[in-house]
Amino acid sequence: MRSGRHGAARPPVGVLIQQERLDFALFALIIVVALVSMVFSGPGSVVFWLAFVPIIASGVLAFRRIEHLSRMELRDSELL
Repeated sequence: MRSGRHGAARPPVGVLIQQERLDFALFALIIVVALVSMVFSGPGSVVFWLAFVPIIASGVLAFRRIEHLSRMELRDSELL
């Protein structure tokens, strides 16, 4: 079993995103470029279907980054 506080409140997602604005701006840019390429290529193109890869990958990486920042914030608050 893990040690530490159970049910500790995590900081709001908006606060975590503001800590690493550049990372999340790049994730958003990747998603926007993929969506634009999907719009201009159409569903009959390979580009349309390959554009799902960066969209999903950016979503997963953003989620993992939020979780990592949240854990770091909780660890910092426990040290106080």
